[in-house]
Amino acid sequence: MLWLYDMSTISLAGWFAAVFVGFTWLGVLFIRPFFRLVLRRQPGLNDIVGVILSSHCAFFGLLLGLLAVAAYQNLSDVEKTVNREAGYLRSIYRSITDYPEPTRSQTLPLIREYTRFVIEEAWPQQRRGIISSDGVARMNAIQANLFGFEPATKAQEMVHAQTLGQFAEMAEVRRARIQSVDSGVPPMMWYVVIVGALITILLVWMLDMKLLSHLLLSGVLAFFLSTVICLIFVMDKPFRGEISIGPDAYAAVYKRMNIP
Repeated sequence: MLWLYDMSTISLAGWFAAVFVGFTWLGVLFIRPFFRLVLRRQPGLNDIVGVILSSHCAFFGLLLGLLAVAAYQNLSDVEKTVNREAGYLRSIYRSITDYPEPTRSQTLPLIREYTRFVIEEAWPQQRRGIISSDGVARMNAIQANLFGFEPATKAQEMVHAQTLGQFAEMAEVRRARIQSVDSGVPPMMWYVVIVGALITILLVWMLDMKLLSHLLLSGVLAFFLSTVICLIFVMDKPFRGEISIGPDAYAAVYKRMNIP
């Protein structure tokens, strides 16, 4: 189903709506008559189905609401992680400009190269769910230069200690960003969502009413159901789809790095 992330948000919402509403209407037209045949002697059928449907929707609606909040929270947390990494890159770059030669001229290009790599190479791969290992070598090169520097004065020692601390923090948030590439709603939860949606539609098919009214009401319910599930889906993968986190924070830092 990951190919769905290649669609625009509007197209994806339309696809979800078409599948849910179309499936519901097909059931109303072709499966509902069998339910009426089996349940026609049950007095107060709509009242019974209504009670069961209300109870089911209460629990299912709560589940969808919690999943929507969790997906949004995950998206927000990953965005904060991305902004933190970009912020550390900017701070480290500014700190290195105060280093003496040759450490300064050796390290600044490495930081610019790492930033360029994240924007132009790592990010497109993240959008496809691929975690690139090429960034490790670039991080190691920066680390080697920092660890190889020997402060000559007390001021340099303080700046160097601060830079090493920032580099360690950046490495941690970078690791968190990489781990979040595959983050999202667990497959088992998606299974529960699909089963819950099918039960909702199944109960709607059991209602006894005029055909046009049945098509209208079931279509409205299916459309809203598809909208909520589509919302969870588009926010589920932080780096995939049209509603995703881009490398804008890194691009802004990279632009400032190239200003003399």
